[in-house]
Amino acid sequence: VVGLVDECWRMGLKILPPDINSGLYHFHVNDEGEIVYGIGAIKGVGEGPIEAIIDARNQGGYFRELFDLCARTDTKKLNRRVLEKLIMSGAFDRLGPHRAALMNSLGDALKAADQHAKAEAIGQADMFGVLAEEPEQIEQSYASCQPWPEQVVLDGERETLGLYLTGHPINQYLKEIERYVGGVRLKDMHPTERGKVTTAAGLVIAARVMVTKRGNRIGICTLDDRSGRLEVMLFTDALDKYQQLLEKDRILIVSGQVSFDDFSGGLKMTAREVMDIDETREKYARGLAISLTDRQIDDQLLNRLRQSLEPHRSGTIPVHLYYQRADARARLRFGATWRVSPSDRLLNDLRGLIGSEQVELEFD
Repeated sequence: VVGLVDECWRMGLKILPPDINSGLYHFHVNDEGEIVYGIGAIKGVGEGPIEAIIDARNQGGYFRELFDLCARTDTKKLNRRVLEKLIMSGAFDRLGPHRAALMNSLGDALKAADQHAKAEAIGQADMFGVLAEEPEQIEQSYASCQPWPEQVVLDGERETLGLYLTGHPINQYLKEIERYVGGVRLKDMHPTERGKVTTAAGLVIAARVMVTKRGNRIGICTLDDRSGRLEVMLFTDALDKYQQLLEKDRILIVSGQVSFDDFSGGLKMTAREVMDIDETREKYARGLAISLTDRQIDDQLLNRLRQSLEPHRSGTIPVHLYYQRADARARLRFGATWRVSPSDRLLNDLRGLIGSEQVELEFD
């Protein structure tokens, strides 16, 4: 399935997440010419639960929300584990709130469905005052909670679908990565001239080490930046130096020579240098810029800013604070003892504290 979905993307075809109302067991094309992901391709959701969903949908029409679905289907077939997989895959996205709220409301929805089933068995209204023949009117009460971070959403898709469907972990890095690779995406790579080196970046989606008949070790990893893929080869010297970086789900920036791969018909790179995103920032960034206005600054914010920076001191990147008010703007450079290592954790902490647009890496 993953290979076929990749091929659809390469052909420019739009693929929608599985959908509890319009989805079928197999992939299908809707009236707009879009491909709807097959519910049967969701890991952990078998044929029995899908039949229960489609039967209930055929009998009572489209589901209004999660509570309605739980009340109208056999929860022995459509149990909590299956419903969790459906939520994580995005199958409920068109019905209700965000996935975190759906997941946190699942217990209440199943409890309401069980109460309704018991009331229906004795011909009485349930605890919500809903008649047995009117399950679609069961009161909704979604949990109030923050949406999942994008990475949690994407991890759920990969766990249930085997791939990232609504986004890609590399998306949040693209603007930064463009500086390291000169704006060249993997789909735009070309063979390099003899002796010349180019740079590529992507998420490691596969990595392995093989041994040749002569006993030489070769590292092979596949980079993906959602625009394309590139196979990277690390021969003995490079492998000895960089093997610890060849981990799945790590973003790597690789420099080397690109050539045609006669076996696959695509391109491959022979690596000379490999860095992860943190090492690359340390090499190329010239500062960490934090922008604040006079309306934001107070003692509490400054204390929290200090707490966020403290664990990341002793790095190489200077911190610059840009302070702005209506009549003036100033640039304050933190002392050398406050140089930091600009890891994802630090950047995410700062952006969560003062805003995504107010924290940026500076480059020459």
